[in-house]
Amino acid sequence: MGSLRSQGQRHTSMAPPPAASSASAKRTPLRILCFGDSLTSGFPTGMPYAVQLRLKLAAAFPHHEIYCEVEGVPGDQVAKGKFIERMNLSWKLAERDKEPYDWTIVLGGTNDLGWGTPISDIKQALEKCWDIALAKGSKVLALTVPETKYNRDKLISQREELNAFIKDTKKRGFFYHDLHSSFPYHSLPPSRKPELWNPDGLHLTSEGYAEVGSKVADELIRLIRLQEATETEISSIFTDARQRRAVEDLIQEEERGDPKLLSQGYIYVRRHDLD
Repeated sequence: MGSLRSQGQRHTSMAPPPAASSASAKRTPLRILCFGDSLTSGFPTGMPYAVQLRLKLAAAFPHHEIYCEVEGVPGDQVAKGKFIERMNLSWKLAERDKEPYDWTIVLGGTNDLGWGTPISDIKQALEKCWDIALAKGSKVLALTVPETKYNRDKLISQREELNAFIKDTKKRGFFYHDLHSSFPYHSLPPSRKPELWNPDGLHLTSEGYAEVGSKVADELIRLIRLQEATETEISSIFTDARQRRAVEDLIQEEERGDPKLLSQGYIYVRRHDLD
């Protein structure tokens, strides 16, 4: 099944997998870097979203050995913090160990917004982080900045601008998941907030991080399946005619990029297309 490791401030770790059997030895590795601040590290629960992410990916892709690296530092900022330095270090270590990441999931900006960092600076720094991973051949899944309980008009406006920048970015190998929409705070029923959100209204409970991991996994599963569909005869993956047509339609949408090249990053997965 692979393993989950943490670097940076090590909040969680899992034992390495047992010695591979003849069957598991045939599985190809799928390495994922989960990069960000406290919302990536799983603060204060010590249970990052990568735990649930890895479990769902392992169930969806038994032909892959799943490895997740958690690089989350509470309080760090994209623009005025050490995001770029840490991203460079993560890739330096990955290349040293000859274990490059297939996917890099980036979540950052909450702390920058809280400290009043200019939006232009956050955008520039985020793009530098993405470009480090993209330049190494990794695909990037950027997560939009989620809500918090703080609801000031200026903060909302700045977060909307930053999230629009993330969603409008078009780069080869770049994708996004709108975490702001899929994991709300203010529209949740009052009874659900204590289940998912820490009382500080900034961080999450263990259940909250697990739900984020599940949502991110759903997005990544669809993207990987689309990637595999471009590399394999579609009929050999999807025997159901309706599902096969849905995948073919997605791949062939010319306005979203080269239909032969998912890694161009212009295909955005819609949930109902594969359901």
